[in-house]
Amino acid sequence: MAVTDEFTHAAYAELLGALADAGYETLTVREYLRAGSLPERFVVLRHDVDRKPRRAEALARLEAEFDASASYYLHPSAFREGRAERLVDLGHEVGYHYDDVATTRGDLDTARALFANNLRVFRRACDVATVSPHAAALSQHDNTVLWQRGPSFEEFGLLGDADRSVDYVDLSFFSDAGRTFRERPADRARSLGERDQPTTAETASDLAAQFRAGSPARVCVLTHPCRWTNSLPARVVSRSRDRAATLVYRGATLFGGPEA
Repeated sequence: MAVTDEFTHAAYAELLGALADAGYETLTVREYLRAGSLPERFVVLRHDVDRKPRRAEALARLEAEFDASASYYLHPSAFREGRAERLVDLGHEVGYHYDDVATTRGDLDTARALFANNLRVFRRACDVATVSPHAAALSQHDNTVLWQRGPSFEEFGLLGDADRSVDYVDLSFFSDAGRTFRERPADRARSLGERDQPTTAETASDLAAQFRAGSPARVCVLTHPCRWTNSLPARVVSRSRDRAATLVYRGATLFGGPEA
């Protein structure tokens, strides 16, 4: 799989500019799930913040310059009340990037209690309406099993889960996982039915070019802000870390572990 070093703020600004020029509306996951009717052309912007949360704030400020709204899912290790409040002040949604099943090594009762406690902590700073699962590459435990045999999202006052509640049969999905926007098997597994991804992209520039052409019309873009930086040394470190993580992911998949 080819990878790209295009993970700069300039490349992300190019994406945002392409969306604006082509007339896409940007939606948070919360706005998408609450919408009675959806725009003709839109993109759901979603960020899973596993680490390097200051880089997430940099992307959030950039989006605000383009009047774009996004969902920021903060891992507990990246959460600070002040940070969550700053993201909300910039016009974004903050959600919980949950890792509780992996953290408790598959003890579902303890995982549910930990989830409830962490959600309470997040809600001291902001309204949390949606969540997203962390793909713990080094764990054999899939965090989404939290929802098997209960509880329901409603019990936690949630609209839903960014992986499980969004209609990925209807939406084209692009993720920067693996340092490319090309679709992976794990991306296809998100959809709760067969779908035909109408297009693919190798780089951020490829994706921007497609947006300028106005196709696809209904999209979700997932990024991991830790990958996006203007610092060359930081990009080198990030690229090396991502390549190591890809090897771990492939090994886990080969030996029957969960897909990221």
